[in-house]
Amino acid sequence: MEAAVECTHCKVVMTSWSAPGSPIRYYQCPFCARTHSSLYGEVFRRRAGARVLEAPARSTIATAIPMASPEDVRWAQVRATASRWFARLEQDERRLASGAASRPRRRPAPPAEDLPEVDPAEVIELTPARRAR
Repeated sequence: MEAAVECTHCKVVMTSWSAPGSPIRYYQCPFCARTHSSLYGEVFRRRAGARVLEAPARSTIATAIPMASPEDVRWAQVRATASRWFARLEQDERRLASGAASRPRRRPAPPAEDLPEVDPAEVIELTPARRAR
């Protein structure tokens, strides 16, 4: 019986298959779809995405594919929902940041009660200087 392999990202048992006559076995997570090959043993030794479980997973039927528990499915849905929410939040932040960069910043006008009274005779009109030739 072959050893069960667990996805280190989703913490579920990965499904496995191999081509007829091939010594290479492939493992895929049913949730995140990450795929690993037995050809690269350092992935399993360093637990970089997958790890070999100490005790092999026992299935009720000898030929059955290891299945995730309902709790694993629920948490995978929660993670997927959170990922979509964070992606949408990041997209909104980028959109607002690019919109703010294209518009010039204006200071809001002070409230009318904060403006001092000015005599019209003291008002000076400013004009741009003329270019010298």
